[in-house]
Amino acid sequence: MGASFCSLRSQCLQTQNQKNSSEDQECEPSLQLWADTDWPTLLPRNRSSRELVRTPTPHHGTPKFRQTQVDEEADKAGSEYKASDKDAKSAPMKVGATEAEEAQVLVGTVTVTDVYDFYDPSTSEYAVLPMSPDVLHSRMPLERYALKSQPGDCSNGSSDCSSHSEGFSCRSGSGRTEHRERRSMRQSLARSQVEVLTRWGILAGKLIFHRVLTLTTMSSIFVGKVQIARGLQVASVWKRVQNRAKRVVEKAKRLTQVICEIPPDILDSECQSPFGFLKELFTSEYPDTLMIITKAAQRLLAAQPVLAEVGVPCQVFGDIHGQFRDLLMLFHAFGFPGQKNAEGVNFVFNGDFVDRGAHQLEVIGLLLALKVAMPNQVWLVRGNHEDRCMNAKYGFLDECIERLGENMGQKTHDLIQDVFDQLPLACRVGGSVLCVHGGIGDGKWDLNDLRALRRPISDQDLHQANMRWALDILWSDPIEDDRDDDGDSEGQDASPVFGVHESPRIGAAHLFGWDVTKTFCARNGLGMIVRSHQSKKDGMGFDIMHDSMLARVFSARDYEHHGNDGAVLLISEVDAPGNGLKSLQVRPQVLRSVMKTRLENSLKRPQVLDRISGQSRRPEERNWGGA
Repeated sequence: MGASFCSLRSQCLQTQNQKNSSEDQECEPSLQLWADTDWPTLLPRNRSSRELVRTPTPHHGTPKFRQTQVDEEADKAGSEYKASDKDAKSAPMKVGATEAEEAQVLVGTVTVTDVYDFYDPSTSEYAVLPMSPDVLHSRMPLERYALKSQPGDCSNGSSDCSSHSEGFSCRSGSGRTEHRERRSMRQSLARSQVEVLTRWGILAGKLIFHRVLTLTTMSSIFVGKVQIARGLQVASVWKRVQNRAKRVVEKAKRLTQVICEIPPDILDSECQSPFGFLKELFTSEYPDTLMIITKAAQRLLAAQPVLAEVGVPCQVFGDIHGQFRDLLMLFHAFGFPGQKNAEGVNFVFNGDFVDRGAHQLEVIGLLLALKVAMPNQVWLVRGNHEDRCMNAKYGFLDECIERLGENMGQKTHDLIQDVFDQLPLACRVGGSVLCVHGGIGDGKWDLNDLRALRRPISDQDLHQANMRWALDILWSDPIEDDRDDDGDSEGQDASPVFGVHESPRIGAAHLFGWDVTKTFCARNGLGMIVRSHQSKKDGMGFDIMHDSMLARVFSARDYEHHGNDGAVLLISEVDAPGNGLKSLQVRPQVLRSVMKTRLENSLKRPQVLDRISGQSRRPEERNWGGA
């Protein structure tokens, strides 16, 4: 985002400081929802696990699992390092493994299924499909990587070479063969060193996690017990607000049935209600209802931990960005919170609820109502767009003022910002999967650092020098394992796929490689990181990388006309066959893109009717990528 982002932020912070000194009493309506000593039930209850994995169709058979090798690698690291230790490409999925082999794979691991659920709204059909290679990112095996550094192998693949000794070049005339060989040798050596250091780091991290109980951990446990004790006292005012939120949720369920039963499937920006979705959800007094629910959610979130603990089964949603229809379609396809088809399931919404979309108030209003109605089942995690300056730049502030009026819109916006400042920065699902919006940055922090944070955390706080690691949680990105690292056409070195590098988004954030992910997970007793924050053009809404220890999920379909599917991740508990041990399983669930459906339909029809002019258009005159 560069200089424009920084200049916008400085202007926003100046304006905010001026407003804080003169308008503190005016911006917040006095809504006393419950006494200071009366709190709703705040922490998640212990729930029995339920399997919600859709039964695969007979021709697909039983899903196999892609192993996340955490414990096995740590056990081997202390004995010896072998050049044949594989990454994801050289350690393929166990297809057709015996029950004993599968039991060994699942012990102490988080696994990703080799299939995913797919729903096409245009045909209302479900399918269980095999995982596409496009979403499985893995590193080149170390042996193959080392071959690139051997002399005599031309970079252009030609066998017509002269001697590669000093002073000679390839006969193809490139003149850079020697430079490429030296660079490849450096990269191969660096890769080997990182492999060794990472394995030792995993071993040391696991020993520290299992043997050391820090003072911060003990104090966090004590604070949790105090919050549970407070949660036993429930105010009558809270119950009335919760009942109002439940009525909003019931209206959303009915609206979901109406929207999803009307063909054809359309983009969120094309979906409109004659009465307005805000009125249908919050009645004609929607400004007051929205503000009351927002204030209730703010008090509720302030009492819950900054690192939420969530049970399984659980569905994790990625960025929504104000696309209300896509949110309802995902609920319709894979389960609405509180309904029978999602009974006992927790829901995690992994940030970026507003900005850019056509129905931002509806999305944030429904999510806050779900949180108030089901405080132990619905969990909201902060993203980089839960931020005052981002909302001023990308449309949420403008939508509040345009739809609610100057005075009421500004007050509602400020109340929602108070909610954003109280949102947890992460949640841990099933004790083994950490959900963050962006990533882990340089990975030098741990979960106890997160537990020690005190809220509210404003955008000003996040840009303090000592909070850079927290900013990374919202802004950082992983480096894909199979990214081309051969350099550009001018022979310049490209940044490697391991380590920590500066992010192109903002200077304060980082890019991180597979070695950072694996070491961080070992030190914190985790099996996987789930993050959002990135949409891929024509993508499927999810990706698996870093030896299956990091997953990306993005829920807004056709975001910025990228033609991407929307996805959620279902995390559930499974039994290892034959021994009764438990493991977590991650299963992607995909909602098909509208633009992909339209493109496919246009290719099936050589002649289409131009509805605007009423004339037939020839195929060569059509916009093949249009929607």
